[in-house]
Amino acid sequence: MRGVLFAAALLISPPCLAMGGGGGGMGMGGGGYGSGMRGSAGFDDYGTAVRLIKHEKYSDAIPYLNRALQQRPNNADVLNYLGYTHRMLGDYPGSLDFYQRALARDPDHKGAHEYLGELYLKMNRLADAQGELAQLTRLCVDGCEERDVLTKAIADYQLAAAAPATPAAQPAAVSTVSAPTVSQAAQPAAPAQTAAPAGGTP
Repeated sequence: MRGVLFAAALLISPPCLAMGGGGGGMGMGGGGYGSGMRGSAGFDDYGTAVRLIKHEKYSDAIPYLNRALQQRPNNADVLNYLGYTHRMLGDYPGSLDFYQRALARDPDHKGAHEYLGELYLKMNRLADAQGELAQLTRLCVDGCEERDVLTKAIADYQLAAAAPATPAAQPAAVSTVSAPTVSQAAQPAAPAQTAAPAGGTP
């Protein structure tokens, strides 16, 4: 009887956390819980890090990701999120290194391709971003969120680059017209000099 109840419980248990490995989305267009992390050492730290990232607490997430990476060296999902957190904190060189390591470990990691493409846009490397989109097009024959997100990001980047620069506000012109001078005719006449009476002093 206990065996039957246990089997029934498995059937109605909630679904497992989304798997990432090749992408998956945590509402950010890529990443997710990878098959290389689920049920493994470091999974608790990884899960805590992902929850912190969803709440935009990137600095707080990094120590958990580092611990997860110590438990699972070169795990593509952990490396991908380390790239993401460093990018969101403005550390583009560090972010680039983590994304490249993630893709060296798993060349088909859709989340890493998307995030790397977005990083290239931040670095004004449009051609490289388009290269990552080409990889996602190859991987997502039937379409995927990662490809759609990067496609829109590239389109927005190109639109912003093509927009004419807003001219700077010109300072108000200073009038060079001098104040009108009072004409000689309009000036009051000087009082007439009174001539001294002839014959000297009276």
